[in-house]
Amino acid sequence: MKKVYERKFISKIPKETYRGTEAQQREALKQSPQLEAFRQYREALKNHPYMPAFHFWAPDGKINDPNGLCFWNGQCHLFYQAYPPEDFRQHWGHTVSDDMVHWKDLPLAIYPDLEYAVFSGSSLVEEDRVIAMYHGRGIGNMIATSSDPLLLNWEKDSGCPVIPLTPDSSDGKPYRVFDPFIWKEEEGYYALSGCYYGEEEARHTGYKNKMVEHLFFSQNLSDWTYMGELTEDGFPQEELGNDGACPYFWPIGDNGKYLLFHFSHRTGPHCLLGTYDKVLHKFYPDKHTRFNFGPIGCSSYQAPCLTPDGKGGLYLIYNTTDANLTLTRQGAMTVMHHVTLDEEENVHIEPVEQLDSLHVSHYESECRLKAFEETILQPQGKELDIKLDICLTDARAVTLSVLRSPDGKEHTDITVYRSRMKRLDHIACEYSVAVDTTHASSTPDAEGRQPEVMKLPDVKDGHIRLRVLVDRCMVEVFVNGRITMMQMMYPSEDSRQISLTALGGPVHIPSVQVWNMASIYE
Repeated sequence: MKKVYERKFISKIPKETYRGTEAQQREALKQSPQLEAFRQYREALKNHPYMPAFHFWAPDGKINDPNGLCFWNGQCHLFYQAYPPEDFRQHWGHTVSDDMVHWKDLPLAIYPDLEYAVFSGSSLVEEDRVIAMYHGRGIGNMIATSSDPLLLNWEKDSGCPVIPLTPDSSDGKPYRVFDPFIWKEEEGYYALSGCYYGEEEARHTGYKNKMVEHLFFSQNLSDWTYMGELTEDGFPQEELGNDGACPYFWPIGDNGKYLLFHFSHRTGPHCLLGTYDKVLHKFYPDKHTRFNFGPIGCSSYQAPCLTPDGKGGLYLIYNTTDANLTLTRQGAMTVMHHVTLDEEENVHIEPVEQLDSLHVSHYESECRLKAFEETILQPQGKELDIKLDICLTDARAVTLSVLRSPDGKEHTDITVYRSRMKRLDHIACEYSVAVDTTHASSTPDAEGRQPEVMKLPDVKDGHIRLRVLVDRCMVEVFVNGRITMMQMMYPSEDSRQISLTALGGPVHIPSVQVWNMASIYE
């Protein structure tokens, strides 16, 4: 018999309820106290130098994991861990978009009451409703559903928590209940719960330093059966000590492949590509990709959140963390990424095409760089979309510096390297990209982060496509569709220049394109 939980953690934020058609809901939202407070906050801070112009940030301060990304009633809904100033426990915040670029605030979606706080989770869209499965802090994994036009009203399952924190002894091996991911197959619902076997779990299981995704099954959403681990023997391609928080497990492409994205509190986001046996309910990963290298929680990608694009690909968004603890705003979302498989079935990631709608002015030219001479480019700005086509043949590296001050003291550097090695019968080349914020900010409030380096796979003839999104205090880097990185920095007001430097030899860049970007908060 299930334990009955009291509603002893009811939120201090008055819950807003909206009934009727979409038009009626939109009209009623004009009187929302929450939205009026959000509007005033955004209006006061929209021009702050450290408030991004085209990345989504919370309308009342801190933001954390993205949750429940989905399409409903023709719109893209994004939920997120919000921290209302009046009750600083996690609630699910809510925003909606017609194009995954411009976002409109909506009232808080899911409030704590049975649980101490509303932690991370995912959503599943059915014909007549959206199901949210999330972790309720202190009690276990929860189910809530919504079916109204704007997903404003959520009802929790009467059996919550549907997967309690403490497993029943009949379930066999102990499992840890954490951020869940839910999906549906013909026979019913499945859910993952990410975990890590450390010292405590090793005493009960014999496992240690093992990342696990626990699998559960239900036919009615209220009663769940533990099915064991998603893989036969953990995830051997990943480093020891990782945990499988915020898992997303979606089919991708048209050849039966599945993609498992997750976040490790030790090493950041990872994804594994492989095959999924729907009879044995086992996942067999064969390719592994990691995103961002360095300390977690200081200027880095954090939790991923994914949903299908309806064409075999996926949409992906992360939350990011600040490296300036004095800001009222803490954290922001990345732009929306589009995840597909290329012809060789490698994971391919680019910003969504809709981001181009923010392009304002356009600069394009070729550029011939002399060795060890810095070239200042004509365009300037703090809200930029930069695209370079680079061929590293005579030089060993090219550095793109953004948010550069006129005296050169402040700059954020994105460097593409070529390393040659002598083999028995030929010269082999390897390529990598580094993001260095060592000189990005002269303010003492900016926390330090060592340069991050990622190896570039499958570079052909030294050709590298580099795309860099600059947004006041954020830089997102995309290389050849195979590597993505993100960093935070806090430059002075006059740090607006762009420059290029070739190292070790001359470089001809046939295409340098720069767009100034419009704000989504105008």
